[in-house]
Amino acid sequence: MADEVKKQEAAVEAKGKIKKVKPTNCAQSNKRIRRKDWYYRDGKYFANKQAHRLFVATNAEKALKAKEAAAAATVASSASTEKAAG
Repeated sequence: MADEVKKQEAAVEAKGKIKKVKPTNCAQSNKRIRRKDWYYRDGKYFANKQAHRLFVATNAEKALKAKEAAAAATVASSASTEKAAG
């Protein structure tokens, strides 16, 4: 969805007119957003505050797993280097 918004904004800027683009779906749940329910944080539109909190928690969990995987890969590569040297 973010890519679509950027493309639309680029197309509008190319024409020389500035027009605001209305979001249609929540960044977390992909649920339709009504104007009165918009919750805008960190450059994204959410259906409500709970959807934003869930999005943040999910991203934090993904980042933690990626960090752990990188650490495990580093340990595994250092162990293989020690075997080759030893």
